[in-house]
Amino acid sequence: MRVFIALAIAASLAGCTTYDRARASDFEPLPDGKFRFQADKLYPYTEQDLIGWLETSLKENSYCPAGYKITDKKEVVRAETMFGDATSLIFYGRCT
Repeated sequence: MRVFIALAIAASLAGCTTYDRARASDFEPLPDGKFRFQADKLYPYTEQDLIGWLETSLKENSYCPAGYKITDKKEVVRAETMFGDATSLIFYGRCT
């Protein structure tokens, strides 16, 4: 029974990350094999999770099949709220 509950929780979390990625990120291919990827920093996702979202976007768009390199990263404040700043990470990169 515990295994079933653990699997159900894992499956529900996997569904959330797919929904959040689609809602809270944007992939933009740029000329010369470059790209821009913006993702909102949402709890409980870490920067490593956002890089995973980037890699999923690259695969979905058949971009950088031989790999990629992040060339710059910026954090921007989208809004100031009573709970703290709402921020996004913007990754700039290029195909290798």
